[in-house]
Amino acid sequence: MITFLAHFLAAYIVLAAPWLGCYSFKKARRRVQSGDPNAKSGLYRSLVIEQVVCSAAILAFWRFGQIPAASLGLSAPRFWPWATAAMLGLVAALIWSGLKLRPKADRIREKLRNGIGLLLPDTASERSWFGRVSLGAGISEELAYRGFLIYYLSAYLPQLNTPEKVVLSGLVFGLGHLYQGWKGVIGTGLAGLVFAVLYVATGSLLVPMVVHAVLDLRVLLILPPDEPQAMPVEVGV
Repeated sequence: MITFLAHFLAAYIVLAAPWLGCYSFKKARRRVQSGDPNAKSGLYRSLVIEQVVCSAAILAFWRFGQIPAASLGLSAPRFWPWATAAMLGLVAALIWSGLKLRPKADRIREKLRNGIGLLLPDTASERSWFGRVSLGAGISEELAYRGFLIYYLSAYLPQLNTPEKVVLSGLVFGLGHLYQGWKGVIGTGLAGLVFAVLYVATGSLLVPMVVHAVLDLRVLLILPPDEPQAMPVEVGV
């Protein structure tokens, strides 16, 4: 039974998630284009639910003793000084790059206007939900694409070496973002490779989780919230 569930979860991550993501994106984009003010928040809420369900399913394998915590990356880094330095360095670089891109926010929005940009947050409520999605992605996607997937490859395809598993996890991670188009697949695939290297090097999901969450949250730093338009003042005569 446990083996069946592991195969099912792996099939969902590799085969189903990319197409479900495309479907959800297209559906939300149609709602945005039709003028639905709740389209983005609705999408974000559904993503949070998906993240919680996926994380719970993976943690269940550990909770019921089928997969050791360390095999899922649920352990402390092997070498704290190196792991902390790498994490802080990458987080600082992401924040710095976000601040550098902030003055170009309007051009970035225009460039992405007909694609993924349609689903970027604008209002305070949307930004709040987007922040939750970003934090959730740092946890759930690292559990799925690094912790579980690399364990699955090790258990059921033992002939693969570590570099091959790292590359495969990055490739699957990129395809999981197919809704962003092929440029998005390449970009997220490369990010997935970095996350996988961090995981393998430290033996823990802590560093890639933090870096992943900050990378996604950087959108809120680059794109400032829409300023509410001032109400016209009527001057009596």
